[in-house]
Amino acid sequence: MHAYLKRHWRGQLPLAAAWWVNGVALTALCLWLDLNAARFGIGELLTTRNGFTVYVAAGLAFFLLLPGWQVMGIFRAADRHADEVGTLLSARLVQSLATLLTLLLATRFLVFASEAAAGARLAYPLGGSGYTVTVTHGGRLLEVRGGLIFGVAEEVSRALDSHPQVRRIRLNSGGGALSEGRALRWLILARGLDTDSTTGCSSACVSAYIGGRHRLLRSSAPLGFHLPRNPGFGLRGPVAPQYAEELGYFAGQGVPQWFRQRWTETGRTFWYPTPRQLQAAGIVHVFYGRPRPGEEGYFLRQR
Repeated sequence: MHAYLKRHWRGQLPLAAAWWVNGVALTALCLWLDLNAARFGIGELLTTRNGFTVYVAAGLAFFLLLPGWQVMGIFRAADRHADEVGTLLSARLVQSLATLLTLLLATRFLVFASEAAAGARLAYPLGGSGYTVTVTHGGRLLEVRGGLIFGVAEEVSRALDSHPQVRRIRLNSGGGALSEGRALRWLILARGLDTDSTTGCSSACVSAYIGGRHRLLRSSAPLGFHLPRNPGFGLRGPVAPQYAEELGYFAGQGVPQWFRQRWTETGRTFWYPTPRQLQAAGIVHVFYGRPRPGEEGYFLRQR
């Protein structure tokens, strides 16, 4: 295998083999694997920091190093073909097609890079995406503030073990990894905890919030809903299988169809339901506190 890789890289393979096998066929196989990645457990890989690191390393090899090897070998095989066989036209035609192939592969690499950049904010505390876990109110309230990046659920679990008197989890987060939101929900359900938010809870944070036995919300704290934007979740379709399961969970909690339909129709743009909508859908049980100055109209806005 190593010898074959070297022969292609050096342009020593027949031009037909370099183009049709290592160019066309291999690219088709790679695209098929890419489009069917969910079948191979990519979703599970993207739920831990180590798994995400493996995903990035594999992606760089798959979408950068491999295409470079393909295209360089094709160009060199075409040059050798022109020198030895003398059919310059066919050699230049293959090189022109290889240039188009390069553009296709470069576009796919840019998509991967965009996905990886979004996922990096979930895997590592980058750009202010970190979190804090604090226990207050005599050990009865645990607050999670910041991004739900990988590791937050483990830290919350340790904090709950150290403070068994916690009765409520306060979730003030703009979201993060869906897997972390689900893990937090499992902890909340297992311990029968209440949930609330004082500044806002959006995206994956809502997946944790819905697990509360009693769900409270400060009057002016918004809850934000959208379809996922992260690697492996919905980037190639309206609703990814993993997120369809999440919508199914909300349905099982009694959230009505009209709410879930509005949620999916908003796509990846945030939707902030009014308090009236949130209460009618059974998301929030009790609102408390007066709206902050200038936010009184929030109760009447329809979005």
